[in-house]
Amino acid sequence: MLLMKTTTLFLWFLLPAFLLHAQITEGTYRTGSDSLSLKDQHAIFRISGFTGLSVAQVGEGKYEQVGDFLIIETGEYSGHKSTSRVLPASRGDSCVVKVVDNGNYPLPTILVESLSKSGKVLEGKVTDQAGKVLFTETDKIGAISVSGMGYHGLTLEYEPAKDYLVLMAENEVLEQKTVVFRCNRIDEETLSLLMLSDDFEMGKNRDRELQKLQKKARRSNRIDKRMKKVYVPYERKF
Repeated sequence: MLLMKTTTLFLWFLLPAFLLHAQITEGTYRTGSDSLSLKDQHAIFRISGFTGLSVAQVGEGKYEQVGDFLIIETGEYSGHKSTSRVLPASRGDSCVVKVVDNGNYPLPTILVESLSKSGKVLEGKVTDQAGKVLFTETDKIGAISVSGMGYHGLTLEYEPAKDYLVLMAENEVLEQKTVVFRCNRIDEETLSLLMLSDDFEMGKNRDRELQKLQKKARRSNRIDKRMKKVYVPYERKF
Protein backbone atom coordinates (compact mmCIF):
# COMPACT_ATOMS: atom_id res chain seq x y z
CA MET A 1 0.00 0.00 0.00
CA LEU A 2 2.83 2.34 0.91
CA LEU A 3 4.59 1.50 -2.35
CA MET A 4 1.42 2.30 -4.31
CA LYS A 5 1.06 5.69 -2.60
CA THR A 6 4.72 6.47 -3.25
CA THR A 7 4.39 5.55 -6.91
CA THR A 8 1.22 7.64 -7.26
CA LEU A 9 2.91 10.67 -5.71
CA PHE A 10 5.92 10.23 -7.99
CA LEU A 11 3.73 10.10 -11.10
CA TRP A 12 1.74 13.11 -9.87
CA PHE A 13 4.88 15.25 -9.66
CA LEU A 14 6.30 13.82 -12.90
CA LEU A 15 3.17 14.48 -14.98
CA PRO A 16 3.54 18.30 -15.27
CA ALA A 17 7.15 17.93 -16.39
CA PHE A 18 6.12 15.32 -18.95
CA LEU A 19 3.35 17.52 -20.34
CA LEU A 20 5.70 20.50 -20.54
CA HIS A 21 8.11 18.40 -22.57
CA ALA A 22 5.49 16.83 -24.82
CA GLN A 23 2.99 19.54 -25.65
CA ILE A 24 3.91 22.22 -28.18
CA THR A 25 1.86 25.38 -27.81
CA GLU A 26 0.63 27.30 -30.83
CA GLY A 27 2.53 30.39 -31.89
CA THR A 28 5.49 31.52 -33.96
CA TYR A 29 9.02 30.41 -33.10
CA ARG A 30 12.13 31.93 -34.66
CA THR A 31 15.88 31.82 -34.74
CA GLY A 32 17.63 34.15 -37.18
CA SER A 33 15.75 33.99 -40.48
CA ASP A 34 14.27 30.55 -39.72
CA SER A 35 10.76 30.23 -38.36
CA LEU A 36 7.99 27.80 -37.49
CA SER A 37 4.39 28.98 -37.10
CA LEU A 38 1.70 26.72 -35.62
CA LYS A 39 -1.95 27.73 -35.55
CA ASP A 40 -5.23 25.80 -35.80
CA GLN A 41 -3.41 22.59 -36.80
CA HIS A 42 -1.74 24.47 -39.67
CA ALA A 43 2.03 24.90 -39.86
CA ILE A 44 4.20 27.26 -41.92
CA PHE A 45 7.97 26.86 -41.81
CA ARG A 46 11.22 28.21 -43.20
CA ILE A 47 14.20 26.08 -42.19
CA SER A 48 17.79 26.23 -43.42
CA GLY A 49 20.91 24.16 -42.99
CA PHE A 50 19.41 20.68 -42.59
CA THR A 51 20.20 19.64 -46.17
CA GLY A 52 23.92 19.93 -45.46
CA LEU A 53 24.05 23.11 -47.54
CA SER A 54 23.01 26.70 -46.92
CA VAL A 55 19.66 26.12 -48.60
CA ALA A 56 16.37 27.16 -47.01
CA GLN A 57 13.33 24.91 -47.29
CA VAL A 58 9.81 26.28 -46.95
CA GLY A 59 6.37 24.74 -46.81
CA GLU A 60 3.01 24.69 -45.11
CA GLY A 61 0.21 22.28 -44.32
CA LYS A 62 -1.62 20.36 -41.62
CA TYR A 63 0.49 19.09 -38.77
CA GLU A 64 0.29 16.35 -36.17
CA GLN A 65 2.42 15.80 -33.09
CA VAL A 66 3.33 12.19 -32.34
CA GLY A 67 5.45 12.12 -29.20
CA ASP A 68 8.62 14.06 -30.03
CA PHE A 69 7.82 14.05 -33.74
CA LEU A 70 6.13 16.89 -35.59
CA ILE A 71 4.66 15.60 -38.86
CA ILE A 72 3.60 18.15 -41.49
CA GLU A 73 1.65 17.13 -44.59
CA THR A 74 2.59 19.96 -46.94
CA GLY A 75 0.06 21.19 -49.49
CA GLU A 76 0.23 24.11 -51.89
CA TYR A 77 2.62 26.78 -50.67
CA SER A 78 1.13 30.28 -50.51
CA GLY A 79 4.45 32.15 -50.37
CA HIS A 80 6.78 33.22 -53.16
CA LYS A 81 7.22 30.61 -55.89
CA SER A 82 8.88 30.58 -59.27
CA THR A 83 6.76 31.69 -62.24
CA SER A 84 7.16 31.90 -66.02
CA ARG A 85 6.01 34.06 -68.91
CA VAL A 86 5.49 33.02 -72.52
CA LEU A 87 7.08 35.30 -75.13
CA PRO A 88 7.04 35.33 -78.95
CA ALA A 89 9.92 33.30 -80.41
CA SER A 90 12.96 35.41 -81.26
CA ARG A 91 14.87 32.82 -83.31
CA GLY A 92 12.60 31.02 -85.73
CA ASP A 93 12.10 27.39 -84.73
CA SER A 94 14.49 27.65 -81.76
CA CYS A 95 13.48 28.21 -78.15
CA VAL A 96 15.24 30.68 -75.82
CA VAL A 97 14.76 30.33 -72.08
CA LYS A 98 15.91 33.26 -69.94
CA VAL A 99 16.11 32.86 -66.16
CA VAL A 100 16.11 35.82 -63.76
CA ASP A 101 15.68 36.38 -60.03
CA ASN A 102 12.96 38.43 -58.33
CA GLY A 103 14.98 41.59 -59.00
CA ASN A 104 15.05 40.76 -62.73
CA TYR A 105 18.80 40.05 -62.63
CA PRO A 106 20.02 37.19 -64.88
CA LEU A 107 20.81 33.93 -63.11
CA PRO A 108 23.76 31.97 -64.53
CA THR A 109 24.47 28.25 -63.92
CA ILE A 110 20.78 27.32 -63.63
CA LEU A 111 19.96 23.90 -65.08
CA VAL A 112 17.37 23.96 -67.89
CA GLU A 113 16.24 20.65 -69.38
CA SER A 114 14.02 19.91 -72.35
CA LEU A 115 11.65 16.99 -71.72
CA SER A 116 9.71 14.73 -74.04
CA LYS A 117 5.95 14.38 -73.75
CA SER A 118 6.55 11.32 -71.56
CA GLY A 119 8.87 13.24 -69.24
CA LYS A 120 12.18 11.87 -70.51
CA VAL A 121 15.12 14.28 -70.53
CA LEU A 122 16.07 15.15 -74.09
CA GLU A 123 18.75 17.75 -73.46
CA GLY A 124 20.15 19.60 -70.47
CA LYS A 125 21.90 22.96 -70.53
CA VAL A 126 23.15 25.52 -68.01
CA THR A 127 22.29 29.20 -68.32
CA ASP A 128 25.06 31.56 -69.40
CA GLN A 129 25.99 34.89 -67.79
CA ALA A 130 22.95 36.46 -69.42
CA GLY A 131 20.75 33.81 -67.81
CA LYS A 132 19.91 32.22 -71.16
CA VAL A 133 19.90 28.83 -72.85
CA LEU A 134 18.99 28.01 -76.46
CA PHE A 135 17.28 24.84 -77.67
CA THR A 136 17.49 24.32 -81.43
CA GLU A 137 15.93 20.85 -81.66
CA THR A 138 12.38 21.52 -80.52
CA ASP A 139 10.28 18.96 -82.44
CA LYS A 140 10.10 16.44 -79.58
CA ILE A 141 9.91 18.86 -76.64
CA GLY A 142 6.81 18.51 -74.47
CA ALA A 143 7.96 20.46 -71.41
CA ILE A 144 10.88 22.43 -69.99
CA SER A 145 12.26 21.96 -66.48
CA VAL A 146 14.19 24.72 -64.67
CA SER A 147 16.04 24.05 -61.41
CA GLY A 148 18.83 25.51 -59.32
CA MET A 149 20.21 24.94 -55.84
CA GLY A 150 18.57 27.33 -53.41
CA TYR A 151 15.69 28.13 -55.77
CA HIS A 152 12.19 26.85 -56.31
CA GLY A 153 12.33 24.73 -59.46
CA LEU A 154 9.44 24.45 -61.89
CA THR A 155 8.37 22.60 -65.02
CA LEU A 156 6.44 24.43 -67.73
CA GLU A 157 4.51 23.14 -70.70
CA TYR A 158 6.25 23.80 -74.01
CA GLU A 159 4.51 25.64 -76.83
CA PRO A 160 6.10 25.67 -80.31
CA ALA A 161 7.45 28.98 -81.59
CA LYS A 162 7.62 30.48 -78.11
CA ASP A 163 10.37 31.72 -75.79
CA TYR A 164 10.17 31.76 -72.01
CA LEU A 165 11.11 34.13 -69.23
CA VAL A 166 11.42 32.33 -65.89
CA LEU A 167 11.43 34.25 -62.61
CA MET A 168 13.07 32.07 -59.99
CA ALA A 169 12.05 32.45 -56.34
CA GLU A 170 14.56 31.70 -53.61
CA ASN A 171 14.15 28.70 -51.28
CA GLU A 172 13.31 25.09 -51.97
CA VAL A 173 9.52 24.77 -51.79
CA LEU A 174 8.22 21.52 -50.31
CA GLU A 175 4.76 20.69 -51.63
CA GLN A 176 2.77 17.44 -51.44
CA LYS A 177 5.43 15.92 -49.18
CA THR A 178 5.48 14.59 -45.63
CA VAL A 179 7.99 16.55 -43.58
CA VAL A 180 9.14 15.24 -40.20
CA PHE A 181 10.82 17.21 -37.42
CA ARG A 182 11.98 16.09 -34.01
CA CYS A 183 10.44 18.82 -31.89
CA ASN A 184 10.93 19.14 -28.13
CA ARG A 185 9.64 21.84 -25.85
CA ILE A 186 12.56 23.07 -23.74
CA ASP A 187 10.54 25.59 -21.74
CA GLU A 188 7.56 27.90 -22.17
CA GLU A 189 9.42 29.99 -24.75
CA THR A 190 11.83 27.61 -26.48
CA LEU A 191 11.63 24.73 -28.95
CA SER A 192 14.36 22.34 -30.04
CA LEU A 193 13.81 21.56 -33.73
CA LEU A 194 15.60 19.10 -36.00
CA MET A 195 14.45 18.15 -39.50
CA LEU A 196 14.53 14.38 -39.90
CA SER A 197 13.03 14.07 -43.38
CA ASP A 198 11.69 16.35 -46.11
CA ASP A 199 10.02 13.46 -47.98
CA PHE A 200 8.96 10.85 -45.44
CA GLU A 201 7.27 7.62 -46.52
CA MET A 202 5.11 6.19 -43.75
CA GLY A 203 5.25 2.55 -44.76
CA LYS A 204 3.16 -0.05 -42.95
CA ASN A 205 4.54 0.80 -39.49
CA ARG A 206 4.77 4.56 -39.00
CA ASP A 207 6.20 4.42 -35.50
CA ARG A 208 8.99 2.08 -36.56
CA GLU A 209 9.89 4.28 -39.52
CA LEU A 210 9.95 7.35 -37.28
CA GLN A 211 12.33 5.63 -34.89
CA LYS A 212 14.59 4.78 -37.84
CA LEU A 213 14.74 8.49 -38.69
CA GLN A 214 15.60 9.26 -35.08
CA LYS A 215 18.45 6.73 -35.01
CA LYS A 216 19.83 7.99 -38.31
CA ALA A 217 19.93 11.54 -36.97
CA ARG A 218 21.76 10.40 -33.84
CA ARG A 219 24.38 8.51 -35.85
CA SER A 220 25.10 11.57 -37.99
CA ASN A 221 25.28 13.87 -34.93
CA ARG A 222 23.02 16.42 -36.54
CA ILE A 223 22.57 19.62 -34.55
CA ASP A 224 19.11 20.90 -33.72
CA LYS A 225 17.92 24.50 -33.77
CA ARG A 226 16.76 26.37 -30.67
CA MET A 227 13.82 28.56 -31.62
CA LYS A 228 12.26 31.23 -29.39
CA LYS A 229 8.59 32.12 -29.30
CA VAL A 230 7.80 35.62 -30.55
CA TYR A 231 4.70 37.59 -29.66
CA VAL A 232 4.06 39.45 -32.90
CA PRO A 233 1.68 38.69 -35.78
CA TYR A 234 3.25 36.17 -38.16
CA GLU A 235 4.74 37.95 -41.16
CA ARG A 236 5.91 35.94 -44.14
CA LYS A 237 9.36 37.14 -45.14
CA PHE A 238 10.32 34.39 -47.56
